[in-house]
Amino acid sequence: MSYSGGGGGGYDQRGGYGDQRRGYDDPNRPSSSGSGGGYGGYGQQQQQQGYDQGRGQQQQGYDQRGGQQQGYDQRGGQQQGYDQRGGQYGHDARGGDYSSRSSGYDDYSRGGYGGSSSGGGHGYDSGRGGDYGHSSGGYGGGGGSSYDDRSRGGSYSSGVAGVAVVTVEEAVQAMGEAARGTMTALADMAAVMRTARADTADGTTEAAREKSEVTGLQVAATAGTEGEQAALQTAGMLPAVAAVATTADMAAAEMTAGTELAAIEAEMIADMEAAAVQEETVVAVTVIAAAGVETVDMAAETVTEGPGAGAISGSGYEQIGQPIADPRIQDEWTGRAGVREVRADDADLQQEVQICRRPGIAQCGKTTQLNINYFGISLDSAPPEIFKYHVNVERSPDLQADSKYGPSGADQKDDSMGDEPKQEGKDVKDVEMAEPSADAPPKREARPERPLPRSLVRNVINAALRQYETEFNGIRVVHDGMAALYSPAMLPWNAKDFADINPDSNGAPAPPQQPPAGGDGAPRRGFRGPRTFIVKMKLVETISTSSLTDYYANPDTNVMPVLQALDVVARHLGAQRLIAVGRNFFTMKKTHTLKGGKELCWGYHQAIRLADHKLLMNVDQAATVFYSPGPLMQLAMAALRARGPDEVRDLSERDMKSLARALRKIEVVPTHRKDRKRAIFGVSAQPASLTMVDIKGENMSVATYFSRKYNMQLRYPNLPLVNVGSKRPGKENWLPIEVCEVAPGQRCANINDLDTAEIIRQTSQPPRNRQENIMEQVRQAGFENDPFLAAFGIKVDQRLESTEAHVIDAPDVQYHNVSERPAGGQWSLNSKRFVEGVPVRNWGVIVAANVNERDVRSFVTKLADLGDQRGLPFEEKNPMLIHQDQHRGAQVEELMKMCYQELERRNAGPPQFLLVILPAKNSPVYGDVKRMSDTVLGLPSQCIASQNLPRANPQFCANVCLKINMKLKGKNAVLRDELPLISSAPTIIIGADVEHPRSGMGGRPSIAAVVASMDRYSAQYAARVAAQKASSEIQQLPNMLRELLLAYYENTQRKPEHVVYYRDGVSEGQMFDILQMEMRALRKAFKMISDDYNPPVTFVVVNKRHHLRAFPVNPRDADRKGNVMPGTVIDTGVVNPHRFDFFLYGHSGIQGTTVPAHYTVLHDENKMSAEDIQRLTYHLGYTFSRCTRSVSFVTPVYYAHLAAARARFFLNDGSDGASTVGSYNSNASNFEFAEVHSNVLNRMFYT
Repeated sequence: MSYSGGGGGGYDQRGGYGDQRRGYDDPNRPSSSGSGGGYGGYGQQQQQQGYDQGRGQQQQGYDQRGGQQQGYDQRGGQQQGYDQRGGQYGHDARGGDYSSRSSGYDDYSRGGYGGSSSGGGHGYDSGRGGDYGHSSGGYGGGGGSSYDDRSRGGSYSSGVAGVAVVTVEEAVQAMGEAARGTMTALADMAAVMRTARADTADGTTEAAREKSEVTGLQVAATAGTEGEQAALQTAGMLPAVAAVATTADMAAAEMTAGTELAAIEAEMIADMEAAAVQEETVVAVTVIAAAGVETVDMAAETVTEGPGAGAISGSGYEQIGQPIADPRIQDEWTGRAGVREVRADDADLQQEVQICRRPGIAQCGKTTQLNINYFGISLDSAPPEIFKYHVNVERSPDLQADSKYGPSGADQKDDSMGDEPKQEGKDVKDVEMAEPSADAPPKREARPERPLPRSLVRNVINAALRQYETEFNGIRVVHDGMAALYSPAMLPWNAKDFADINPDSNGAPAPPQQPPAGGDGAPRRGFRGPRTFIVKMKLVETISTSSLTDYYANPDTNVMPVLQALDVVARHLGAQRLIAVGRNFFTMKKTHTLKGGKELCWGYHQAIRLADHKLLMNVDQAATVFYSPGPLMQLAMAALRARGPDEVRDLSERDMKSLARALRKIEVVPTHRKDRKRAIFGVSAQPASLTMVDIKGENMSVATYFSRKYNMQLRYPNLPLVNVGSKRPGKENWLPIEVCEVAPGQRCANINDLDTAEIIRQTSQPPRNRQENIMEQVRQAGFENDPFLAAFGIKVDQRLESTEAHVIDAPDVQYHNVSERPAGGQWSLNSKRFVEGVPVRNWGVIVAANVNERDVRSFVTKLADLGDQRGLPFEEKNPMLIHQDQHRGAQVEELMKMCYQELERRNAGPPQFLLVILPAKNSPVYGDVKRMSDTVLGLPSQCIASQNLPRANPQFCANVCLKINMKLKGKNAVLRDELPLISSAPTIIIGADVEHPRSGMGGRPSIAAVVASMDRYSAQYAARVAAQKASSEIQQLPNMLRELLLAYYENTQRKPEHVVYYRDGVSEGQMFDILQMEMRALRKAFKMISDDYNPPVTFVVVNKRHHLRAFPVNPRDADRKGNVMPGTVIDTGVVNPHRFDFFLYGHSGIQGTTVPAHYTVLHDENKMSAEDIQRLTYHLGYTFSRCTRSVSFVTPVYYAHLAAARARFFLNDGSDGASTVGSYNSNASNFEFAEVHSNVLNRMFYT
C-alpha cells in the first residue's frame, strides 16, 4: 500500500485542513508507486486525501488528532499505519513491531528512507524488527506532509513528487524508539544521514527545492548548504520548513517564515538524543559527532540546537485566535469605558464556593518509594468518648483591684527610681521612643482587660491539679495551657471551683500574708502580696472518637474536636518537661551561640495529621533562636552595629528606631536592686546624661539620679534609656541599659540576615543525618512510655511511614539558539543567548560606596561584554558615572536624580536603568535606592555590593544580566514544552501573597502583592502592591486584579479565557474563608470590566511552612546529595483523604534536606486533571528569571514574595499622622506608602 498521487490540502488557520486542491504537480518528475503531487493549496474546507495534522478527520493520510481509516494516527485509533498511543507501529494493536511487512515501513535494505522512484533508496532498520520503508509500498508518494500549529488546528500540506515523504516528527519518533533500544540504532541513523549527504554530493539523488506560499510568505530554506537541503528533502525531512516547531507552539510564527535546515537536522538528532536520555541510555560521543552535532555529555544534559522560540517576539498568543475587533469590548478592555460599578449584593458574588474533591490519582512519570517523617497512630484501646472541660483562671478577689489583667492580674508600682518621674515629649506608642516630661501624668483611664500570660495560666492549672489531686479520682487529665482540659472518663463533678491556687508551691496552698504597714499605718505601696488564683472547670462537650471513622465515609463529618483533643494529649508530657513554642518543644541544654546576645536552641516539632484512612504523628527536627541570658548591652550594640558602647555617639533617628525595634518587648531584670522581670516598651530620645527628670521638685539627669540614689556612676551615660514602665504617657519608667539583664527563656522573633545565614549553616543537614535525628527525637519524646497517651489508649508506631510517589519529567528550557533539558533541576547559561534581549543604549552608574573608579569601570566592561555574549547587547559601553565622593554630602537619591536628568538631556530621552554600587550587601541605602527608582524616577535600578566588583566573574555578571534583561521587559528563557491551558488558549497565571511585618516592627502595616503573567510563556509578570492593616485576606484585590487583567489585554490583545490563581500565606484553618472572599474578589474584578466576562478559575493554595520531609528508600532514586529528585510528587498515603492536595519537590536543594511545597486545589472550574495541574505547577518553577535553576515553589508566588518585600521599602513612617498615598492603601495609618511609578508598573521592577 502506497500513499502516492495528488497533492494535499492547504493551510487553514482555524478550521483544519483546507479544501482539496491539485497543488503544484510536476509532470517531469518520475512517478510510480511512491510518487505524486506537489504542495497543496490554501483553503477553508476539510480534505479527503493528504496530510492532516489538525483536528479534522481524513480517510487517507496523516491525522494527528482525530480518527482515521488508513495512515498515520497519533491520538486516535487506526486500522493500518502508525499509532503512537496504542503502543505499536503497524497493524498489531499491542505489538512491538514497527509495522507489518506487508504495508508501512519495510526493512533497511529495501526501505524507503531514500529517494528512489519507488519510494526506496536508503532504508532504515532499528535492529528490533522495525522497518522504515518498503520498495514496493513505502510511506512515500504525494500528498505527504503537513505542519500543524496546534493552537490553531490548522495544517500546511505539501507533497514532493517521486520521493518518500517522512516528516521530521515521524523521524524523531521513530529514531526515539530506536534510541531507546540500542546504540546500534543511533549509529544506523547517523550512517543514513551521512549516506544521504554523500549521495547528494555525488549527484546520485535528484531533489529540488519546492516553493510554497502560505499567506503570502515565501516558505523556503534560506540557510545551510544546498546539499544539506537536498539531502533532507530526499530523506523526507523537508515537507515544510515549520515541521520542527510541532514540539513547541511558541516557535510557530517564525518557523513558517524560514527556518534554517541545519537547525532542523540538529533538532531532529537532539530529539533523538533526548529519547535516549529518557531511557538512561548513554549516547556515545562519536555517534553524536558523526551526526554533525556539537559533542555533549548526554548523561548530564540535552542540548538542542535551533532557533526555537528565540525568534518569536510578542506575547506568544499571536498564533491563537484573533484580536478583538468589537469597539465596545475594546473600550472595556482598554479601560476607556471606565470602571463598571458592581453592587455588593450582586447575586453572582454571594454564591458560596465549594471546595473541590480530588479528581483522581495522577498516573504520569516513573514511580519511587519514599520514607516520610510520619508515624502511625493506633486508637484500638481508645475510649469511645473524650470529655472536654472549659477552664478559667482568675486572680483571688482580694488582689483584683490593682490588677492590670482585669480580674486576673496585678499592677504593682515600680520603685526602682524612687519617686515616679514625670515625662514630656513624644508618645511612645507612635515612634517607640520618648523622653521624660515635667508635665503631670494624665488622669488614669480605664484600661481594657488583658488575659493572663499563657505561661502563668499553665503553671496555675498544673498547681491546681497537684493541690486538688484527690478531686479527680486518679483519672489522668491533660490541658492545653489555656482554656481546655480533656479527660478519658467522666469526672465526679460537672463543674467545680478550686480556690487558693499557689503556682509557686509544690502542691500546698500559700499561707495568708498581710501587707506591711507604711509610715502612716496604711499598707506600703509596692507590696505584691501572695500570688493566689481561682481555677474554674466546667464540662462543655462530649467528643466521640468514632467520628474519625465516620469522616472517611462522609467528608462532611466534623473531626476537628477529636483531632484537637488527641493533639493535646500527645503534647501534654512534652509541654510539662520542655519549653513549648507553638507546636515545637525546645531544651536549653543544647545551644549554639550567635552574635549579638542570641543563641540557637534545638528541639522537635510534633503534630497529629489526618491522612488517607489513618491517623499519623508528624515529627521533625526544629530549631529557634532565644535571647542569651546576660547583659542587655549585647543586644543594644548588635542593633546599633557598634563594637562597643564607647563608640556610640550622636545616634541618628534611624539608629534610634532600629534600637527601639530590637529591644521592644524583651523582658529584663534590673541589677541595681532586686526586682521582678519587666518588659521594654521603648527607648528614650536622649542619652542618660541629657534625659532630665523631676525628683521632688528638683530637675536632674537620670545619670545624676543614679549617682545620688544608688551611689552608682554610670559607665555609659552616652547611651539612651529603656522604658520598662508603661506605654501610657506619664507612666514610663526609665532604666539605663547597663543596669538591665535579659531574663532567660525568651524566644527571639527579630532575626536579621546574618542570623539567618548562620541558622541555615547550623541547621542544614544531609537527608541521612536528618532522618537519624528525627528517629532520635522520637525515642527521646518517649511516646512508648507516656502515661497520658496510655490513659487515652493511644499508641505511636516507632517506624517511619512509607509511601509511593511519582516523578514528573523536567521541561525543555528554550533559549534563542538552543534548548536544554535540565538535569537535577538546573542547567547552564554557557553559550546561550537570551530568547529576547533588549539593547542597552542609555544607562548610568551611581557609586555610593568607597571604591575607586577604575574598579567600577572594569566591572562595567565585564558586564557589557558578558551581556553581548548572552544576547543583552550593551550598545553604550562607556556609561555616565557619578561618584558620591565628587558630590560630598549628597544622598544617593540626589545622585540618582542628577544622573537621570543628565542622561535624559544627553540622549533626548530617559535612561533605561541605573546601576548603583552599594557599600555592602545589606546596606540600608538599598531601600533608599529602590524607593527612589521605583516610585519617583520610574525606571529600573540594579544594585551591586561593592565587595563584588573586584571578584566579579562571568557567572556573577551573567546573573546580573538575567535581572537587567527582565527589568527591561526582555525574556531570558521560555519553556519549549506545551503547558496545560496556557499553550492552548489565552490564560493568565496569578500569584498572590500577604507579607506581615516581623515581630517588633511597631505596628507597621501588612503588604499585599499580586502578580500576573503577561504572555503565553509566563515569562513576564506585572505586579500590584498595597499596604493594608494586618489581615490575611487581600483587601484591595478586585482593583488590583482588574488592572492586571487590563494589562494582560494590552500586552496580548486577547482576553484571558482561563485563570489560574496561586495563593500563599493561608493556613489550613483559613482556607475556606479565604476561598470565599477572594473568589468573590475575582468575580467582582471580572464584572468591573464587563458584565458578560466570567472565565473559569482554578484556585490553588501554596504552603511551604509545613514539616513533611521525605527520604528515598532506594539510593538510586536520590540526587547526588541523597535528596528526593526534583519533580517528585506525593499525592497518596500522607495527604488529605478528601481534598485535592499534593506535595511537590520543585527544586534540588543546595544544602541540607530538600523541602517540598504543599499545594491544595481548593476550587477548579477549569476541570484540570491531577496530572495537568501537577505538571503545570512543576514546569512553571522553571520559568523563574533570576537563576538557571528550578525554584522550590511555583514562580508566580515567588514573584509575589519579591514584590511584597520590595514594597516594604515604599513605606515611610508617618509619625506626623499624614495621610497615606498610593492606589491601594487600606487603613495603613501612621505610614506613608509611595505609589509605584506608572513607567515601571507593568515591568518586573521587583526582580
